[in-house]
Amino acid sequence: MKNNKINYDDVNEITSTGKKILKILYILLIVAGIYALTLINKEWKIFGFIGSFIRVISPLFIGIFIAYLLNPLITRMTAKKKLNRVVATIIIFVIFIVVVYLLLQYLIPLVISEVNELIKYLPTVFDSINGVVSNLLTKLNLSELNASDTFNVKNIMTTALNTYMGNAPTRLFSLAGSFVSKTGTLLLSLIIGFYLCLDFDRASDFLYVFIPKKHRASIHKLFNNISEQIFSFVKGTGLIAILVFATSAICFGISGLKAAIFFALWNAITNIIPYIGPYIGGIPIIAVAFATDVRLGIIITIVVIAIQLIESYILHPIVMSKTMKLHPVTIILGLLIFGHFFGIIGMVIATPLTAIIKTIWLFINEKFKITQMFNKNQTNEE
Repeated sequence: MKNNKINYDDVNEITSTGKKILKILYILLIVAGIYALTLINKEWKIFGFIGSFIRVISPLFIGIFIAYLLNPLITRMTAKKKLNRVVATIIIFVIFIVVVYLLLQYLIPLVISEVNELIKYLPTVFDSINGVVSNLLTKLNLSELNASDTFNVKNIMTTALNTYMGNAPTRLFSLAGSFVSKTGTLLLSLIIGFYLCLDFDRASDFLYVFIPKKHRASIHKLFNNISEQIFSFVKGTGLIAILVFATSAICFGISGLKAAIFFALWNAITNIIPYIGPYIGGIPIIAVAFATDVRLGIIITIVVIAIQLIESYILHPIVMSKTMKLHPVTIILGLLIFGHFFGIIGMVIATPLTAIIKTIWLFINEKFKITQMFNKNQTNEE
């Protein structure tokens, strides 16, 4: 009987081809599953029901998020038995309540007062901007266009303001109802978050009941890393926003800008939005400054640019690089992707989501050795 020799090269080639076919079939199966879910949702509206149910129990999810966000800070406070966990949790929540009280008692009324004064001053701002546009159109021999509503800035802004104020009663009632609802949800979420923080380990163990025992330790480590990333982002962003607010308030107040506190708060909040945030925040401030006085406009322009340069090239790289541990190119790619799909909100949450995705990828890669598998396959093919 004649013995046949096994051709190992052919076997390796068949095995490699089989793995590629399985990967393609796996991807097709995922696509088919997503398509099937889409058809089922179209007929039975399952996702709508799930969305309504999630909104009802949203305080639970927000409370869990608050607990995961604050747990790293509480853990650091209780490290080396410096503080009892209950005491540390109470301290954190008392500080939060005090900060909210100070905001409601002093900062918010001051900002509202400045906004009311600013609204009275808006016609002067509109006239100044309209004058600049008129002069520009005259120099371009297009002065006849200024007579139309298309290029008359004062008419456009006045019409928009009147329309907004005309809907003010309806907006006010809607806003009041939404505020009461959101306040109740937030208070309930804080209560849930407080109790979860008191005994975070036991609460997290309850959540891990649904995870197989052999995976609980690794999943626990993954969630801890994610909570650290979120906490680092909030800490870094909050620190930068406070520094921008304080610097802006001092500089705007000394310069004599109207509604200095309001514009400082506006500058700090819009600064959170990458790329376009500084423009959204800076342009209205500079416009009001120039409408008040040319000299003041020049000073405020220099101040705004200086603050943005210091924030962009000194504060942000130092703070975020130490907290998020992301390469600048990775951050830019995240901003482009999430900004494209989710707009301004996507750009705001792009950095923490990118950090979370990176953490999950490192966890999956460490567990399943994906990169090593591809490198091994590539080596075998060569």
